[in-house]
Amino acid sequence: ITQDLADLELTLEQLIFKGGGSTPLNQISGGKPYAELRAVRQMLFWGGLENKTLSSEQVSKAFFREVWVKDVRPSTAFHFLFTFAPALLSSPHHACRMNAEEYTGNLVKFDGSVDDGEAKAWMTTMNCCDAYQQRESIDGGVSIGDRRVPAILMIVGPELLRRRRY
Repeated sequence: ITQDLADLELTLEQLIFKGGGSTPLNQISGGKPYAELRAVRQMLFWGGLENKTLSSEQVSKAFFREVWVKDVRPSTAFHFLFTFAPALLSSPHHACRMNAEEYTGNLVKFDGSVDDGEAKAWMTTMNCCDAYQQRESIDGGVSIGDRRVPAILMIVGPELLRRRRY
């Protein structure tokens, strides 16, 4: 996957130049998109949930200590954490009854702005976590996935949004 991400980065750089752009990828919009791409690469290899003895609070604190967290938009972090969640925790696009492409289209506007979409992503994530809490009582502990994820999302979500605004 590391090689695939490096290939993606190289391909994006080539697309910019073939499209007539003269600004390198790491200088577009102050370097924020490039920093996020690099941060996602690091995020994909995060092992914070591997230690099952850690509480949700401890995992959340470890999450915020990661250097890449500051460069990843909150919705990206939310969706990354959803990949570890129990099956009863609906993903945001399923909760909205959309496919992933439609959901992403609601998050990112044509002008590239994302901040309003971030607030919507957080509201949807909270709704998913609330619905999970209601379903969890009937699960009986047989669900595959890390049952700490909904609590982690509820801890990190507000702080990620606060950091994004400032």
